[in-house]
Amino acid sequence: MTNRYSSTWFETFLRDFSPVLTEREIAFLARHLPQPAYWRVLDLCCGLGRHAIPLAARGYQVTGLDRSTDALAEARRRDRTGVAWVAGDMRDLASLPGPFDAVLSLSQSFGYFDATTNTAVLRQIHGALRPGGRFILDIYHRAFFAAHQGDRAREDQGRTIVERKTLAGDRLTVQLDYGPDIPPDVFEWQVYTPDEICALAAAIGFRPLVVCREFDESRAPDPAVPRMQFVFERGSGRPISNRHLHRKTTVFEQR
Repeated sequence: MTNRYSSTWFETFLRDFSPVLTEREIAFLARHLPQPAYWRVLDLCCGLGRHAIPLAARGYQVTGLDRSTDALAEARRRDRTGVAWVAGDMRDLASLPGPFDAVLSLSQSFGYFDATTNTAVLRQIHGALRPGGRFILDIYHRAFFAAHQGDRAREDQGRTIVERKTLAGDRLTVQLDYGPDIPPDVFEWQVYTPDEICALAAAIGFRPLVVCREFDESRAPDPAVPRMQFVFERGSGRPISNRHLHRKTTVFEQR
């Protein structure tokens, strides 16, 4: 089934995830979620808690939501901070104890569904935030994958893993073949350009504060880099100029 992360995926791709990269991402989140104004955080598709646990260790009150009960069981085992782990679906956030000061969707955890449902998910996120709350989004840049399709092999613990990427319109499909006797993982997303995701967010009631890549506010999204980050605010902001950001995107100063 597409978009179901298997135990093989977790063991392969999160087993030795760089703590340096994680710390860079956590520092970015902390810069744009200054306490105490941004304290109650919802981490969507939290997985093993790679972001939720360090944020809780910094004093945030974190709720981690994921539909994988296996991932949540491992996250609970690792956690010593008191994160509230919830088994649930991002398409239904109404039952969560909001509103939240911030919602996170990191590591390409947005766009799993058709365009109508993805828009509905964004509306759910907007509704889960208090006025002035922030939504931090980390997603793929469609232009990168338009230029990087096909097969790529990598070695992992003596086995060859083949990653197959195809892009049809705005739909990216990634298949991971782990070798004999291990079922493949298949993922599919709707992927966006910076202008498209900003326009969609604006139509729902978000304002962009930051548009960047590599969790570095000084670097604009680049088609040569696969991921890009956005900080959106539910509420008002004051326009500022920033030569580093995408020329068609309005950027607002943090309060």
